[in-house]
Amino acid sequence: MPKEIVTKTGEAFWFREYTLPPLQNDEVRVQVTFAAPKHGTELKAITGSVFDRKRWDKTLRIFLPKEEPTSPPTERTIGNMVVGTVIEVGANVERWKVGDQVFGYGPVREIHQAKETHWHALGTLSPSDAVCTDPAHVAFVAVRDGNIRVGDDVAIFGLGAIGQMAVQVARVAGAHAVFGVDPLAIRRDCAELYGAKATFDPTVCDVGLAIKQATNGCGVDVSVETSGSASALHEAIRCLRQCGTVVHVPWGPQNATDLHLDEEFHLNRPTIVGSQAWEGWGNPDRSYPLWTPQRAFETTIELFRRKLLSGAGVVNPILSFADAPSTLAELFHHPEQTIKVGIQF
Repeated sequence: MPKEIVTKTGEAFWFREYTLPPLQNDEVRVQVTFAAPKHGTELKAITGSVFDRKRWDKTLRIFLPKEEPTSPPTERTIGNMVVGTVIEVGANVERWKVGDQVFGYGPVREIHQAKETHWHALGTLSPSDAVCTDPAHVAFVAVRDGNIRVGDDVAIFGLGAIGQMAVQVARVAGAHAVFGVDPLAIRRDCAELYGAKATFDPTVCDVGLAIKQATNGCGVDVSVETSGSASALHEAIRCLRQCGTVVHVPWGPQNATDLHLDEEFHLNRPTIVGSQAWEGWGNPDRSYPLWTPQRAFETTIELFRRKLLSGAGVVNPILSFADAPSTLAELFHHPEQTIKVGIQF
């Protein structure tokens, strides 16, 4: 039986066997060769999110008190992108044949089964490129939501996979100077490799002041916050030009103690834009009907095909599937040597 990686609390990971259902006429089976977890989002879901504390009313679009008690954690899969080879196709499948290389959304498991429309052709993309199309899609939408244009100065806070992609997408969009902020050296180095003019460690310097000084005292036109840290959001506001824009991407911060809206926010009148690439929450693209989530994702893939974006070095480290469960817990909670984890089968 095929295996997948599961966890309950993120403190330990293990293999679980599973059974595939009968292949339907419009479905494709894929033998996975490469996969990737989504560290920030999955860690938030595993360790506790707002949905553990409150319930979302879809009609009112508001969080309300949760009446039922929180259920104890159960086994859940991890990962959200896979690359692989088609090994079987349903009777009515026309798009794929056995042996085709494809990629798509899905957890870390040995064999996937999904409708033929679920998959994208790998083509000239590397496996690292393919699994980075998801964070790059988020970054692509964030750059568009911030209206980053040719000549703008930009600061990216949080240089995980989304932040790394935001550095690259901002450069593709024509940004004049892109600055990166992250406490981890491995992430700062990668951002500079992909065109960040300078990067800053927020644990050793006044980031807002440093970015002001690096822009002749002006500040950046747009800052993009991807980390979910209250202090990062505060510095993303501090480093702006007067009346600049902050694009806020992540869940959180849950604790906003380090966010001080009585300081630069009040005097400099920035605009804070909530950015969201996933269509599951029912929000249209800010440029709808010209742009949709599907168009944004397909355009992101095309940027990789044209070699304008790259996942090389962003997927780091790469673990073997056999060894992944014993290593993931350490990497999830101590990411000092990671950007985006890859899993090789």
